[in-house]
Amino acid sequence: MSTEEINKKKKLSPTRILLIGLLLIILIGAIILKLPICNKKPITLINSLFVSTTSVCVTGLTPVVISEQFSTFGQVVIMLLIQIGGLRFNDFFSFVANGYG
Repeated sequence: MSTEEINKKKKLSPTRILLIGLLLIILIGAIILKLPICNKKPITLINSLFVSTTSVCVTGLTPVVISEQFSTFGQVVIMLLIQIGGLRFNDFFSFVANGYG
């Protein structure tokens, strides 16, 4: 195998980069939302994962009432996840539209 063939196998496609980045943001968001500083009352991991996923994907669905479940800090984290999700998709599609992907 030549060096070029090895480099082609190691290179991640833009789609995989987007997917891995999205999963990492969702997991980090879920872990942060699970912390006691973010909650007024205890939350399950699956609910924090769902809230993180729906925030990053900007769908607006939630299994809990945001204002009753999350503290101000938790609400700021959710707001940041929404912003990151929206910006990430816009940046990615701009990147691809310019022919870099």
